[in-house]
Amino acid sequence: MRFATNVWGISADGKTDEELALAGIKALEDFINEIGLPKTLRELGIEVKSILPEIAQSCNISAGSYRQLTHEEILDILNECY
Repeated sequence: MRFATNVWGISADGKTDEELALAGIKALEDFINEIGLPKTLRELGIEVKSILPEIAQSCNISAGSYRQLTHEEILDILNECY
């Protein structure tokens, strides 16, 4: 909710928490489209999905993060982004 209001200036008036959160996500999506950023790994130029496990294994897993991800979880995220 704070993301929508603080970053995008979306008013919380008359919106549920879910509506406000979705409005923030939509604003980010519109911004990404407007500036032409790639939205998938394929759009970024990764043409072979078989490289994703290697990318996941190369990720540095550091302590002190909000939640420490495993290489398997990173691979899951990469697959969703493909």
